[in-house]
Amino acid sequence: MDVTRTRTALLIIRAWVEPGSSSPLRAQIRLTTDVAHGLERSRTLTQEEDVIEAVQAWLSETLAGADGAEDDPGDH
Repeated sequence: MDVTRTRTALLIIRAWVEPGSSSPLRAQIRLTTDVAHGLERSRTLTQEEDVIEAVQAWLSETLAGADGAEDDPGDH
């Protein structure tokens, strides 16, 4: 049987505001490009641009990994 292993990527953003701070935004990002590996990274950011950049990088990494998706050897 020829079954292609499908990866599922996941990115969670938890955002809040810290009043009185010179940079009030806080955004905790937890992510993985394959949920089979669990959440691989976690970061807390304080700038909108950094959050956007992190999401774009994760999407690019996820798309790049799609080219390398192979059949799971255990399915043959």
